[in-house]
Amino acid sequence: PQAQTGANGVDNDLAARYAAAIQASVTNNWNRPDSASAGLHCRINVTQIPGGDVISVSIGSPCNADDVTRNSLEQAVKRAPLPYQGYEKVFQRNITFNFRYDG
Repeated sequence: PQAQTGANGVDNDLAARYAAAIQASVTNNWNRPDSASAGLHCRINVTQIPGGDVISVSIGSPCNADDVTRNSLEQAVKRAPLPYQGYEKVFQRNITFNFRYDG
């Protein structure tokens, strides 16, 4: 058996960089509607395959966005090439991340 760290073998620094890379990718592919205001935060559930291709996306709770903004976020995730290369150790098929927009 392989030795594991106190984080059950997960490199928290790599996991944090992976989460930041996902946020950046979605933000860069987001066509922000006029109704999206600063202070927006939504939990987004994503199913992906190795390589970062998105299979499904849904907006979870909490989310303080209107329907137009929720839809734009879903479309951004579908368009975004989610990071994979370099993050294989922390890749998960099903991820949930908190999307934030502060204006």
